[in-house]
Amino acid sequence: MLCQLALPNSANAQAQVDARGSLGVGGSSDANASATSSAPSTAAAGSGTTTATAAGAAGAEAAPADEITKEWAERDRKLDESATLTGGIGLLHTQHAQGGAVGQFRVAFTTEYMSAGFLCSSEFPCPNPRAAGTSLTSDNNDHIGGHLTLSMQVLKWLEPYLSTSAYANSNSANRPTLLQVLGDSTLGAKVHAPLNKVFYVGGAAELWLVNGTGSVGLDGGGTSAKFRALGTADLRGMQKRIPLRFSLNTTYVLDNTGEVVKDTETARGTPITRIERYGLNINRVDHFDINIGAEVFAVQDRIRPFVEYGIAIPINRQDYRCRPNNPSNDKCLANNAVAPSSLTVGSRFFPWKGGFNVTAALDIGITGVGNFIEEVRPTPPWMLYLGAGWAFDTKDRPTTIVQREIVQGPPTKSGRKIHGFVHEEGKSEGVANAIVSWDNHPELTSLATGADGHFLTQELEEGPYAFGIRAEGFKPGQCTATVVREGSGPAAPPPPAPTGHGGSAASQSVSAPTGPQLHGDIQIDCALQALPRAGTIVGHVKDADTQAVVPNATVKVIDVAKKELSGAVDGSGNVRFDQVAPGAAQITVDAEGYLALTEQTDVKPRQDNNVDLLMKKRPKTSNVSVTKGEIIIKQQIQFALDSATILPESNGLLSEIADVLIKNPRIHKIEVQGHTDNTGTPEHNKALSEDRANAVVTWLGTHGVASDRLVAHGYGQTKPLVPNVTAGNRAKNRRVQFIITDQDAAPAGAAKPKLP
Repeated sequence: MLCQLALPNSANAQAQVDARGSLGVGGSSDANASATSSAPSTAAAGSGTTTATAAGAAGAEAAPADEITKEWAERDRKLDESATLTGGIGLLHTQHAQGGAVGQFRVAFTTEYMSAGFLCSSEFPCPNPRAAGTSLTSDNNDHIGGHLTLSMQVLKWLEPYLSTSAYANSNSANRPTLLQVLGDSTLGAKVHAPLNKVFYVGGAAELWLVNGTGSVGLDGGGTSAKFRALGTADLRGMQKRIPLRFSLNTTYVLDNTGEVVKDTETARGTPITRIERYGLNINRVDHFDINIGAEVFAVQDRIRPFVEYGIAIPINRQDYRCRPNNPSNDKCLANNAVAPSSLTVGSRFFPWKGGFNVTAALDIGITGVGNFIEEVRPTPPWMLYLGAGWAFDTKDRPTTIVQREIVQGPPTKSGRKIHGFVHEEGKSEGVANAIVSWDNHPELTSLATGADGHFLTQELEEGPYAFGIRAEGFKPGQCTATVVREGSGPAAPPPPAPTGHGGSAASQSVSAPTGPQLHGDIQIDCALQALPRAGTIVGHVKDADTQAVVPNATVKVIDVAKKELSGAVDGSGNVRFDQVAPGAAQITVDAEGYLALTEQTDVKPRQDNNVDLLMKKRPKTSNVSVTKGEIIIKQQIQFALDSATILPESNGLLSEIADVLIKNPRIHKIEVQGHTDNTGTPEHNKALSEDRANAVVTWLGTHGVASDRLVAHGYGQTKPLVPNVTAGNRAKNRRVQFIITDQDAAPAGAAKPKLP
């Protein structure tokens, strides 16, 4: 028999078939990680022989599973790569002649910060912008900036990237104090290829788009370019892996940034100051940059310390003529050659798998910090970098298929199955989706009953078996059975029920019968006790406008079984009703100074059903009064045009009407009359008035007024109050009236109602 196993690939994991014919999982995430396979072997054991094959045949090349896992181990390794400040996989400033896997993207954001006074000194004083003819020998410069980069691997050898940056410098010796550069951007592409498993070469080209000074937008004259040669030695690819990587970059920079201040200098008649040159990142000449970087891989490549050294050698392609006596007192390249350089120390951290990384690094200025030339931007004494990046793979990870050939031996006669039936005690219907666990065999996987309440175990060896049964809505229970084989004597008694389950415990000990029924299923019956099917209502009585607790409120509940419960709120405005029948329930709340409130809720069994009961205060001037034969309303109930839909603005009036009826139980019957004007046909008006009367009855019925107290009757246009000759008269005739048709006598001494 040939079996296929689906194995999910995981980072840095490699499946391989070992020489013993078993399936192994292991491997490495090194650059030269490889999958190995060996010839299959056969080993007979017990009931059969298992043979593992690579690609289904002895002597074949690496199995498909090995090839896939090897590819994904390499993709996962490349996912843990980061980009430089301008983009392209590398350290902070130095790119590697390597890339990611095709379809991988990287995004990163890095901040930089520096604070030091280094641009004005006694040897290199700065012009005082606030007092002409004087100089400053000290300053205080604060720098902050950020870089956003995005790179992608579109081909195995091609990695395009882009970045944008913004930074600001505040210097006490400058006017204005603040200099900002927003939106300097780089568009680049890197090509790379391996020479072998250790050495890699490549090249990159970048277009540097420079933002103009004093404005937002690019300055075309300042557009610059970089051309870079790359070399990398990755010692992880050696036969004996060494966790080190070295990279060398040589870059020629066509630097035209000096063009962005050309108009300013022409207007001034003097070059910009050293502080401005630093703050705006201005170089007047090209430069040849050399960057060397080394990286260490530690803690399973999760921590990667690195060090870089970079130097920029000025090249006066522009034939810039420095003024020996310039306003900034800088020296000139022709007489005092200075090549700015810096040392970088830092580390990248990969706190978890998935391409996320954190960077912390520090630049330390070596040359160009205290000795300045007019052609080159000064080098800061230090610069702190903090950043985070994320890489993600757009390629879907496939499922690895491993084929295993299983040669089975003759069937055994040692096992029997247990067939169980889970049902409610006293009922024959099965309980679906009950969980059946093995109490005395925790090494076996739990089962679940089907829709009919049955479950069936695998073939079991002789011995006792205890099952814990759990199902929603039932107390936990237990079933036991004992499996015995032919010729082993009478069945052993079932094991005692373990503590902690509770509920009912149905047990059955079955001896294996002789003859042809030796391998028949053992039948066991598992009866569970149902939990009470009742719910709890937890009411929270509050003022609808202020959300304050309503004190001394009384609450009545009528559940679906017509059982009535009543109670009062506590000091927190809460009330609780237990043992409420599941289903629709009506809640009525009454409190002094408030309109009676009735709410409907659906009670769920075996849980707290929280209900917010928001009460409206009784209006100071009532809109409803009771006379001997009618309930008078000062306003009219509003309906949608030519419709029986009650408009929301009438809810308050209807609440007052419901409150009056609830608090006057002596009124037994009310005829809710609907009336219209004479607009339209009599038949239409009759039907509309009946629909509106019924809508009012329905609203009151759902808000606490017993439906047997209300009768709806539509009269259409037959009973006008006034002639339908004006719009005002027709509005008076469109009305709902509440006529009392049956009531007890009013209590003696009751005050007469005030008529509107």
